[in-house]
Amino acid sequence: MKKICVSLLILLFTFTPSALAHTGLESSVPQDGEVITENISTLSLTFNTTIEDTSTFKVTKESGLEISLAEHIVKEKEMVGTLSSPLQDGTYIVTWKIIGEDGHPIEKSYSFSVVTSTETVQELSEPPVATEKNNSTSSPDQDIIYQNQTSNSNAIMVTSVVLLMVIALGTTFWLLKRGKN
Repeated sequence: MKKICVSLLILLFTFTPSALAHTGLESSVPQDGEVITENISTLSLTFNTTIEDTSTFKVTKESGLEISLAEHIVKEKEMVGTLSSPLQDGTYIVTWKIIGEDGHPIEKSYSFSVVTSTETVQELSEPPVATEKNNSTSSPDQDIIYQNQTSNSNAIMVTSVVLLMVIALGTTFWLLKRGKN
């Protein structure tokens, strides 16, 4: 009986840290704010944890025109998209939607520019400004609500873990005391 209680405690501590971690973008090709001077055929996004197969991303021109992808692959921590045709000069926004290892849906975006002609270099004298949102129509109030929900979720998770530990310890002591009688 003692071995079962110890095993339960070990399992409880083993799975707790991963439940509290949030998935984020670790790297991308092209990178946020990067100016590409040559044609590229693929875009790659790498995350810091495994992502669900249903995760997606889209590429839109700054004007809002969506760029079609010939292929979209999700494998463990990485999403790769193959472009249907070369990108024209301009600024592009990559918006990704994932469900990370922690089960939380996350949506954010970043931008990069393509400059293959000398005329466009003069037009884009400043690098594009990166945007990070939880969704494309979010307002500052919605961002605060999202942050509060995330904080509340973390507090609930920590409280649940502590409660489970107290129950496990109480059960262990009760079983040990019962075994002595």
